Amino acid sequence: MKKLCLVLVVAVALSLFVLPAKAEFKPEAGAIKGYMIAEYFYVANHQVEDYEGRHGFWFRRIYFTYENKLGDKVKMRLRFEMNSEGDFSSATLGPVVKDAYLDFKLGGGASLRAGIQSPPSFANLEDIWGYRSLEKTPLDLYKWTSSRDFGLSLKGGKAFFYQFMFGQGSSNKGEADKGKKIYGMVGYKTESGFHLEVNGHFEARKEIYEEFIIHPFIAYSGDWGRVGVEYAYNDLKKKDDNGDTKYKYNLLSFFVVFSASEKVDIIGRYDMNWGDGYKTNFKGSGFDYVPLADYHEFSFIIGAVSFNVYKNVWLIPNIKYATYKENAPLEKPDASLFANLTLWFKF
Repeated sequence: MKKLCLVLVVAVALSLFVLPAKAEFKPEAGAIKGYMIAEYFYVANHQVEDYEGRHGFWFRRIYFTYENKLGDKVKMRLRFEMNSEGDFSSATLGPVVKDAYLDFKLGGGASLRAGIQSPPSFANLEDIWGYRSLEKTPLDLYKWTSSRDFGLSLKGGKAFFYQFMFGQGSSNKGEADKGKKIYGMVGYKTESGFHLEVNGHFEARKEIYEEFIIHPFIAYSGDWGRVGVEYAYNDLKKKDDNGDTKYKYNLLSFFVVFSASEKVDIIGRYDMNWGDGYKTNFKGSGFDYVPLADYHEFSFIIGAVSFNVYKNVWLIPNIKYATYKENAPLEKPDASLFANLTLWFKF
């Protein structure tokens, strides 16, 4: 059955290459764009004594993107990303391929995309949140799933929309095992600003683990700003010589972006994380730019004010604060407090 599905997917992809091209490829007609997120950080309080008091500059992200049409029904994107290491190390910035895909326009408003791309996991949520410059969305930040994968996806719809993807589950890296990842998302939105979607994925790595995640998301946008709520549930089963070990994770996230004026936004977000998986199988110390405590349920709070100081330039002073629950016999960690000044500019 798996081999039959793979053959069908490849056959559909190959059939698209026989579509008649009605437009000539013009490299000079492509678009170059991107953005940079620079930041001055200060670790005001932390459970790791060596981190407390650290401060300095880093680049949270640099994007450089080239897009173009290869014909009336085919377009492409190549995007590179560079980042400072988020673990307070002194490594130099190095580029990696973030996007590399072809997008084929099908009938009925649908499209088929092949290559390294964004799965449906939180692409819409990130657009509505609008402040990736400030922080990642919850499932991305807490490493539940990656923002990229290599595979094939089908997406379409307007008011009712959908996206399904068959991927490797290896982010933008090469395939290293026999497992694969299946994503699905369906949703509904209105012109008045209402947005509702249900998203999920299933991944199986033979003799290593199985994971099922589902996360509905609801939001509303208006002239005053936007508000959103996401709930996520993660059912993880790890396999070893001693049998299967199950872990459960829950996440509830709420954010609000209030437009105080044409050039000023007031931003707040609260993430609550709970479940037995956090107590026994959680490594918050590996989070980029905001290392947290291992093996504890926690809450994470963001407060910020965004100033649009020039056409495509934003200055965002912000704080990020994490508190932890008891997990005996482990010692309860001190709260984590990060104070930052973020500069975000597009080109």
